[in-house]
Amino acid sequence: MVNEKKTCKIRSATISDASGILQLVRDSGVLDTNSAYLYLLLCRDFADTCLVALQGDSLVGFVTGYRLPRQPSTLFVWQIGVASNAKRQGIASSLLHQLVERCDPATVSAIEATIAPSNSASRSLFECLARTLDSAIVDLPNEGFVESDFPPGDHEAEPRIRIGPIAR
Repeated sequence: MVNEKKTCKIRSATISDASGILQLVRDSGVLDTNSAYLYLLLCRDFADTCLVALQGDSLVGFVTGYRLPRQPSTLFVWQIGVASNAKRQGIASSLLHQLVERCDPATVSAIEATIAPSNSASRSLFECLARTLDSAIVDLPNEGFVESDFPPGDHEAEPRIRIGPIAR
């Protein structure tokens, strides 16, 4: 059954959202769980590139990202998560689009992410974003992470993708 679409408010993340983001990551069963401290840092220091989605008072989705230090014209999208009871409502897509809209088009010209080959949902999400932005999506497999970069048996490869140049 497809969930009924509900009104969703999207805003910049704050420190008070960090524990909710961490809980969504844990509940997802598929996202890599990072430390609470890391989510606190993201919500405090990268609030301009980290957004949350709320339905009423409930945090139902998030996107975390940052500008690459050596290439500040590129926005790297790190994690996107949506609560299981809020899936199939377009929240992940809305979060990504809002994130791109909030970035200054004069200073951000590309979006990058790493996507595990088994994560077809994430791949589809970024392909849809590229179409919406009328931009190419390019695979950069040698610029991501190979399986041996992770602790043994811990993770599959995460090849990098790039969307750009962003046409707005």
